[in-house]
Amino acid sequence: MRHSIDLHGLSYKEALAKTETVLIAASFDKVMVCEIITGKSKTMQDRIIEEILNQYSFDYYIPPNNTGMIIVTQNEL
Repeated sequence: MRHSIDLHGLSYKEALAKTETVLIAASFDKVMVCEIITGKSKTMQDRIIEEILNQYSFDYYIPPNNTGMIIVTQNEL
């Protein structure tokens, strides 16, 4: 299932909390794809990657044609 999180207008604290909540809930899908829309904030992307994606071992990439988002995936174990 495809999920989307738009972080525009949120503080770093709110954005991290929202991202963590949605990704944990979405991770129960057998095949999960989640678009995290960060905008052009490299700091926001770095914090999400370091504090959430790496911590929970999510696979992710930043598409070269849209560097304002992170695509997160998790394959079924």
